[in-house]
Amino acid sequence: TRLPEIEVLIQPIEDDDQPLSVLRSSRARSEESDVEPDADWTAPPELSDDEQQKHKNQKTKKYACSICDKKFSYNGSFEVHMKAHNGEKTFNCHICGSSHTNNKELTKHIAKQHIVDNQYPCHICEKSFDKPRLLKKHLKTHFEEKFKCTECQKEFQRKKGLKEHMKTHTGERKYSCTICNKAFGHNQTLKSHMYTHTGEKPYVCDVCGRRFPQRTHLKRHIYIIHTGIKPHSCNVCNKQFSSKSYLAIHERQHTGEKPYSCEVCKKDFTAYTTLKVHMRVHTGFKPYSCGFCSRQFAQMASFKLHQRTHTGEKPFSCKICKKPFSDNGYLKIHMRVHSGEKPFSCDVCKRCFRETGQLKRHMRIHTGIKPYTCKICNKQIGNLSKHMRVHTDDKPFSCNVCQKQFSINGNLKLHMRIHTGEKPFACELCNSQFTQSSGLKRHRCTHGKDLGS
Repeated sequence: TRLPEIEVLIQPIEDDDQPLSVLRSSRARSEESDVEPDADWTAPPELSDDEQQKHKNQKTKKYACSICDKKFSYNGSFEVHMKAHNGEKTFNCHICGSSHTNNKELTKHIAKQHIVDNQYPCHICEKSFDKPRLLKKHLKTHFEEKFKCTECQKEFQRKKGLKEHMKTHTGERKYSCTICNKAFGHNQTLKSHMYTHTGEKPYVCDVCGRRFPQRTHLKRHIYIIHTGIKPHSCNVCNKQFSSKSYLAIHERQHTGEKPYSCEVCKKDFTAYTTLKVHMRVHTGFKPYSCGFCSRQFAQMASFKLHQRTHTGEKPFSCKICKKPFSDNGYLKIHMRVHSGEKPFSCDVCKRCFRETGQLKRHMRIHTGIKPYTCKICNKQIGNLSKHMRVHTDDKPFSCNVCQKQFSINGNLKLHMRIHTGEKPFACELCNSQFTQSSGLKRHRCTHGKDLGS
């Protein structure tokens, strides 16, 4: 008998410091549960041994493995089994990150490698359990929200949290930030807010060592990353989420709903937190300050990316050529070099480009717009960074064969044809071939009027 399912409701935190990736979890079905049933729920009458056996015989196993002939009653079990044949390991250990073919193997691994005296500890309150399902059930108690705001429907774990939240509706905010003037209803909330300016992160995850400015951020991180519990599923695409609020935001991708609108520019957003970050475009508020150069940023993602220019960190690497990148977006653009994909097309000449920046620069050839002025020679320029190499003698592009250097990548490509022997430009009259289009044009003059006849 299936007992009522516990809902885990978590509101998104006011921070765009979201994890770059979320580990997939193994969700094992338990044969028993300590969850109390609803008051109106009644247990069905017990079946006799004969009736139970009859019920088992009626249960068909319509999913058969074509490799080992093993049969399954449920499609989900069948799919997991097939992945084991294919060598797929989709069950990840939340402690060390190792991958396993099924939940049984994962459970064995945790019991053997990580569990001392058969104990499953909670990383929030350090309480221990002898079964993983009991730990999962216990973890939900840290995130259950019981007190709902009658104004905005936001829910809270404690009555104190709801009481504090109500001040946002009544306007009672007597504690103000001396840096950005943002007001708060409670002094402790102001103290937590100050960490966004100081950069201090006093709350540390015991599992991975990641630090957070607020305790709620740490608890949320542990729940999403290290428990892997995702009880909420999208009815359209079956994607799973750790909180009901994340699911609600995701569902708007399917419905196209954007309920939050900017009062300044009327731009619409699917999530309120995204609107709040957008408002910084209009207010000029930049809460993230670089400790190296004091440059300020409106978004956490931009701030993190900038930090890597100082630290040299490049955590994203191309699987084909091993070239490292500081941002996953840069890596995606780079992958088009290998795939040959050029999704951006010029409406005038139909030439295609790998990224929007290249297309924008190209369009200036057609429009004649030269938006930049060189401070050295006062020349109007369409591509300032390329032009500045004339003055600095910077030649960042080097030939791998003869080490000759070039200021423009296009010139390097032309030069490489000397080594490769490539001559892509052919005369249609005599089939003479040339490395450059300018060489072909000069050659055509030797044919004179024959070319036009």
